[in-house]
Amino acid sequence: MALFSGNRKVRSRRPKTAQELKQEPSPQRKSHQLAKRADEVSSEIHRLECYITAAPRLQRQQRLANVNIVPPMELSSPKPRHRRVPIAQQRARRGERLRLFTEGVFVIGTIAAVVGWLNQWFHFWH
Repeated sequence: MALFSGNRKVRSRRPKTAQELKQEPSPQRKSHQLAKRADEVSSEIHRLECYITAAPRLQRQQRLANVNIVPPMELSSPKPRHRRVPIAQQRARRGERLRLFTEGVFVIGTIAAVVGWLNQWFHFWH
């Protein structure tokens, strides 16, 4: 319920019991907790400020440390993602695919013809 209604103060209907008052932290304890939290926040701010001012130096050190490192021999360098393929190479690949497809159709057709010819003589099906 609201404590203020317009300009007139309204009393709450339920006054606090002694047990509720006992459970509430004392103002002295609150101020101690707030002071401790303020110290924690100020130390965190100080740490972050130090990190921000040291960031360029740390980045320079990391770059210098990586300059003299040779990549491992097992790992191959990654291919560029969008590499243009010359038209002649595209045509050669297309011709190779067409030859393989034709060869596959010829082999499957030959196998089907041989099985059909054998079926006439030995009557595998029917």
